[in-house]
Amino acid sequence: MKSDPTAQFSLPGHVVILYNGADAFFPKKPFLYARNRSDRMARLPSIRRWNPILGEWVIIAPTTAGRPWSGALVAHPETSLPEHDPSCYLCPGVKRAGGEVNPDYRGIFVFDNDFPSFSLAYSLDEIGPNRPDDIPARGVCRVVCFSRRHNTTLSEMSEEEVHEVVLAFRGQFAELSSIPDIANVMLFENRGQVIGVSNPHPHGQIYATDFIPRIPAVRYENARRHMDEHDACLFCSILAEELREERRIVAENDLFAAFVPHFARHAFEVMLLPRRHAPAITDLSEDELHSLAKIYREILIRYDNLFTMQFPNITVYQNCPCATGLDPRPYHFHIEFLPPLRSRDKLKYMAGFESGGGTIVNPALPDDSARALRKASTVHYRARNP
Repeated sequence: MKSDPTAQFSLPGHVVILYNGADAFFPKKPFLYARNRSDRMARLPSIRRWNPILGEWVIIAPTTAGRPWSGALVAHPETSLPEHDPSCYLCPGVKRAGGEVNPDYRGIFVFDNDFPSFSLAYSLDEIGPNRPDDIPARGVCRVVCFSRRHNTTLSEMSEEEVHEVVLAFRGQFAELSSIPDIANVMLFENRGQVIGVSNPHPHGQIYATDFIPRIPAVRYENARRHMDEHDACLFCSILAEELREERRIVAENDLFAAFVPHFARHAFEVMLLPRRHAPAITDLSEDELHSLAKIYREILIRYDNLFTMQFPNITVYQNCPCATGLDPRPYHFHIEFLPPLRSRDKLKYMAGFESGGGTIVNPALPDDSARALRKASTVHYRARNP
């Protein structure tokens, strides 16, 4: 099968062309062809790019995508699930591991996690010997069931159903952020066994804590500093630059835009931002919430269609922290999609350099990732082939 060049780069003395197989975005053995006077092989240059949100460098190293691979491969078998599973502790009417029985819910169902990482009732005395500088990790952990149907996913739900999920998350943020002891509310969905999800029932989670975790704290501080120094929103500036360059835009509508950031840390990372400055999901209008649900669903469908599978993902709603006295104006609500895959059958591992050095290496060019997601259909593959 003939392969067409998918990217061409100019280097001193070289014309470098990256060829990919026509049947996959990242083939098993991509190769580089370099033309110069000696016709030597050349490599695409690695690039250090500054992530102004996290205040750190990321390495874009597309050459690493072509390394020989003898390690573990990830399988994504399509399994047939029942609409209701009596052994699933998230299905309607089922008794959970903590002893509570789920109601026969029809839409969204939210409950306090039976085995929470945080609780407002925790105290150090219950744990045992502690050091003087130990502090109780307090908060509220909740589970948000997106649907009563065990065999669906957020990407396969209707636009109206996704809108109901968005409204549920907004309501939970409004409630939990108003608790005086809560300093940050993180809304998220872990999807896929490779993420560590043990239950396939469509659901998200909420961690509301009495402290601001490291990454939200860093994000807020960099946004605050940018506004102090430039009298402008950091995220608005990033969005404006992405819209100007256009190359990394994945999807957009009148009120939102989604793109693979110039400084992406993950091969298929996407940021979804409202065009209007809004610090939290509770600051969005009803029209914006409808628009958000529509493009949110579209992004999830594009992910699934990219490799014709249920795409594993970590989706995080990034709201402004809600600590007492904190000025929300520098922050800009957005949703992050952080997939763990570097290709259809390979995970991106945080190994020696990244775990030990703290600098992430992205094996994909963000422009190429955005192009692949743009080409993916907006009609779910299961809907095309029921």
